[in-house]
Amino acid sequence: MQKVAVVKADSYDTQVVDQAMQELLTHLGGIEKFITPGDKVLIKPNMLEGVDKDKSVTTHPEVVRAVIRAVKAVGGIPVVGDSPGLGSTVKVAEKCGILEVCQQEDVELLDFNESVEMKYPQGEIVKSFALAKACLDVDKVISVAKMKTHSFMVVTGAVKNLFGLFVGHNKAQFHLRMKKMSDFAHLLVDLHQYMKPCLAIIDGISGMEGAGPRNGDKIHCGIMLASDNSFAVDLVMADKMGFAAERLPVAMIALQKGLTPPLAMIEVVGSARQTNFQFKKPRTVEDLENKIPGWIVRLGQSQLTARPHINERCIGCGRCAKHCPPEAIIIENRKAVIDYRACIRCYCCQELCPENAVTLKERVLLRLLHRLG
Repeated sequence: MQKVAVVKADSYDTQVVDQAMQELLTHLGGIEKFITPGDKVLIKPNMLEGVDKDKSVTTHPEVVRAVIRAVKAVGGIPVVGDSPGLGSTVKVAEKCGILEVCQQEDVELLDFNESVEMKYPQGEIVKSFALAKACLDVDKVISVAKMKTHSFMVVTGAVKNLFGLFVGHNKAQFHLRMKKMSDFAHLLVDLHQYMKPCLAIIDGISGMEGAGPRNGDKIHCGIMLASDNSFAVDLVMADKMGFAAERLPVAMIALQKGLTPPLAMIEVVGSARQTNFQFKKPRTVEDLENKIPGWIVRLGQSQLTARPHINERCIGCGRCAKHCPPEAIIIENRKAVIDYRACIRCYCCQELCPENAVTLKERVLLRLLHRLG
């Protein structure tokens, strides 16, 4: 039976996190089950942006430290790397505290600044990946994610965390190519199956609810999760967040492909196995493909998705315009203006806005469909 460990960790005190990590790994058979002496191991945290570690936007550095120490304990060679949504790897790592941990633990921080094209002919929707070159020169990958909501994918966990293996400027192309939630979910599944992380660990000591992955509300949960199956740990995480876990886009594909057992067939173990929460849902795009005929979806696409709206908090910094994949945003009179004819509803503007100036508003038809169930 597939196993997911969920343990209590009430704070980010180094000793508390280290003990929780040991409990997690013991439930899974020990770190030596996944790492052998001499393995070069990429520890992949969520480093979305250079913000303070206490804002729950990024994986907490003490969780990264605990993974580093666990890998070292069995003779592995840990390295840390990610491609943030904004800013360089080094600057973001410095701001969120991960660089300091790498320096203290004498571990290399990989700068994901160069891509290399990798063929993946068995991919269902993507046949090749332009991935960070530095992330491919490793023997094993450990995804160290953050428990958060996500305005496009509903939640972000161990599988979505791997999207950071694309160098920053390459991420936009996938939002342009995969405008539907289901297509983007297929991309994430293909990427996971190419990289095949040996272990997935989720920092849920503090999480984010509502308008994640950047502008939501911090929520203290006091748990950590782990499994050797990223899809299974994400299922358990989403279930504990209070969502219909098996109906989320990545989970539906993973279940269909047999990449994870259903929730009822997953053995949840650990001191926090019975802990549950009720996270505030993100205002997210709805995948209505299976609910109404396709021609109606195509005819009313602009009505069937939540539309990003610039509110009074906008200061005209230009970040959303700079990073909008279809270049649908301009700055006029020190305020962002969206061309909705070009907007692809990827919600990068909301994800990256430093002022929380982007909200998602449902159109009339979508609100009506919600009321009709």
